[in-house]
Amino acid sequence: MNPIRVVTDSTAYLPKDWLEAHGVTVVPLSITMNSSTYREGFDITNSEFYARLRQAKEPPTTSQPSAGEFLETYKSLIDAGAKTIISIHISGGISGTINSAQSAAGMLMGADITVVDSKCTGPALGFIIQEAVSLVESGESKDTIMRRLDYLIANMRTLFVVTDLMYLHKGGRLSGVQAIIGSILQIKPVLHFVDGRIEVLEKVRTERRALDRITELMRQAGGGGSSDLPTRLAIAYADNKEKAEGVARDLENRFPGFRVESVEVGPVIGTHVGPGLIGFQFYYG
Repeated sequence: MNPIRVVTDSTAYLPKDWLEAHGVTVVPLSITMNSSTYREGFDITNSEFYARLRQAKEPPTTSQPSAGEFLETYKSLIDAGAKTIISIHISGGISGTINSAQSAAGMLMGADITVVDSKCTGPALGFIIQEAVSLVESGESKDTIMRRLDYLIANMRTLFVVTDLMYLHKGGRLSGVQAIIGSILQIKPVLHFVDGRIEVLEKVRTERRALDRITELMRQAGGGGSSDLPTRLAIAYADNKEKAEGVARDLENRFPGFRVESVEVGPVIGTHVGPGLIGFQFYYG
């Protein structure tokens, strides 16, 4: 076993075969629908969830893993030979997962466990995990890995639009005033993360204009030159694969040689954004 092990949660939405191949441990968040609770990535598929979500009379609820689940995970890794654990998770601004992980780490006195708030979620969190694993497998020191993680977290950008703002409002991730006004006026606000919390960046009238504006903002983040494109970009989507892949193809056609990934968010993030999400998650450098 590599003496440094990486732990994350289910909202990174990384392929299971990749996680297994690289020894990344996932502690899942959960959703509750119709009095039944499901562990994301284990007990319910994305297609099953979205089909039920579209028919649900009451919105699902989500919950973070318990400190006990993290404690069991950390102890298992230490018993298997891990000397250092880097545990990287969904933003503390939208989930209590970080608190559970920190509580568990505090119970293991003397263990080298660092809990990292990614201040993001979805494919952006996946990017951070993949870079951390690459550095671990290259034999880099913990200090080197942490410096890179600090850079990625500080420079990761998320810009997105949703079909129905009321999902964010009902989940407590967006103010009621913003959600209600946006829904009544049919405004498509460009949303983003500010210190790990979701805020409205700009307001536009249509999804097409919002996506054009997001593309412009993405280019501006890199300097705005003809060759200024992100190091990595993912299109996050929720039960709208065809649209997401169309956005990705449009970008690749506009910027030849640029690779754009499409990643569907699962039940936990889907509960809060609803079907129809299109998000750009990217970083430079």
